Amino acid sequence: MLRFCRRINMFKTNHATVMLIKLCGQLLSRTKQSTNTTIITRNMSTRLFESSDHAKYYAQFRPDYPDTVVKSIVDYCKLSNNDIDTAIDIGCGTGQSTYSLKTYFKNVFGVDVSEKQIEQAKLKYHDIKFTVGPAEDLSFLESGSVNLITTAQALHWMNHEAFYEEVDRVLRPGGVLAVYGYGIPVENKKEAHNLVSHFYSQTLSEYWSKERKFIEQHYQSFHLPYDGWIRNDELEIVKNWSVDQYTGYITSWSAWQKYLKSYPESKDLQTLHEQLLSLYPNEEIMTIRWPIFMLLGTKPTA
Repeated sequence: MLRFCRRINMFKTNHATVMLIKLCGQLLSRTKQSTNTTIITRNMSTRLFESSDHAKYYAQFRPDYPDTVVKSIVDYCKLSNNDIDTAIDIGCGTGQSTYSLKTYFKNVFGVDVSEKQIEQAKLKYHDIKFTVGPAEDLSFLESGSVNLITTAQALHWMNHEAFYEEVDRVLRPGGVLAVYGYGIPVENKKEAHNLVSHFYSQTLSEYWSKERKFIEQHYQSFHLPYDGWIRNDELEIVKNWSVDQYTGYITSWSAWQKYLKSYPESKDLQTLHEQLLSLYPNEEIMTIRWPIFMLLGTKPTA
């Protein structure tokens, strides 16, 4: 975040620039909660989050998944009498979702196409084997060596055919592929939701990647490669955050990062921040909910 502030200062200083620098200072001084991120690939891996600053925003501000997500995946693994031994998280980002697997699995690997994301992951989690590489090339793993493959908020970047071929190669019979993510946030006040929705869909409309629509649709058009795969849409992320924390989360949006490159002196985020503060005065806490979607499939045993 500090680099973000310094980078802004490189441009011509005016009122808008000063306001953004002040906002950075507020977020640095008042936001302390680390949150989650995961992102990955497309036709041999889209490199969307290469910036070291952007990787740090992800590590600091993205919401982490509740324990019920991993618990649901592990329960599904047990249905096929699958051993709880080796798991690999594809598109691991800075490693938070990868680390949650350590509670259940003896051996855990994290893979991401972004070197910067992996650098952040290695700094925080020393007992996980992190690797830089595309989802479609898992050649560092032996065939039939993995019990579980997870990928969070990442399948829409991948070449599905190539990825599924690698999944089928490295999974043991009875092994599980778990794909999940979260949708657009819903704030606890309608006025706040309207403000954020306008910023998301109007201000940043031209700066979201075309693949973003699959997240908005909760992967409804996606299918797993194994017969009998299922969906679980019953879980959600719930966070009680300050306005500063929530604004920090918005800074991690890829569309905002792109927008800022086109309009480095923009005060749109500062304006949104001030509007939210007026709706949540006196350090009132926001409650934000993200719907979770999950696809689960099992490799046949015969």
